[in-house]
Parts: sequence; C-alpha cells; structure tokens
Amino acid sequence: MTEETKPSESSDLDWPAKASNMLVGYVDTVRTKTTGPALVASRYAVYMVAAALIGIILAIVGFIVLLRVVILATNELSFVDEGEPWLAYLIIGGLMVLIGAFIWKAKEPKEP
Repeated sequence: MTEETKPSESSDLDWPAKASNMLVGYVDTVRTKTTGPALVASRYAVYMVAAALIGIILAIVGFIVLLRVVILATNELSFVDEGEPWLAYLIIGGLMVLIGAFIWKAKEPKEP
C-alpha cells in the first residue's frame, strides 16, 4: 500500500469524537429550533399575565378613587347630607348603565 491509500492511524482513532461532535451539533440545532421559540412564548405569556393582573388592580383602584372623588364632590351640595353617598352611587350607576348600553349596542352585528 502506498502512503496515499493507507488510512492514517489518527483518523481511525478520531471517529468517535467526530461522531459525538456531529451528534451534539444535531441535538443543539434541534434544541434551538424547538426550545428557543417555546421559551420566548412562555416568557411573553408570563409577562402578559403579569400585565393583566396589574391592569386589573389599577382598574379597581381607579374605580375606588373615582367613586371617592364623586362622593366628596356630592357632599358639597346643599341637598345631600354629610356622609351620605346616595347621589354619588346614582351618578356612577348611571354612568355604568350608559357604558353598558353603548357596549350592548355595539355588539349587535350591523345589517348590510
């Protein structure tokens, strides 16, 4: 055998390393194509849940502040006794009825 056709001894011994490197490369490729998008999606889902919870809490606190401001404003009227929130409840309730009626009207499909 000539030197050119004779397999080198180092390449015979190196095939397990080459095979394991190739396998690791394939596993890394599959992992980045599957796990990467899943991690990004789960991260966005967590952020959206956190934002929704913060938004709900802010809406509740905002409603309480609005109600308290309306109660304080209506207490200054002459026909409302001090500490009686009936007019504020009437105003806020009327607002909620109007908003609900507007949303109810908007939900109906428009006829062509």
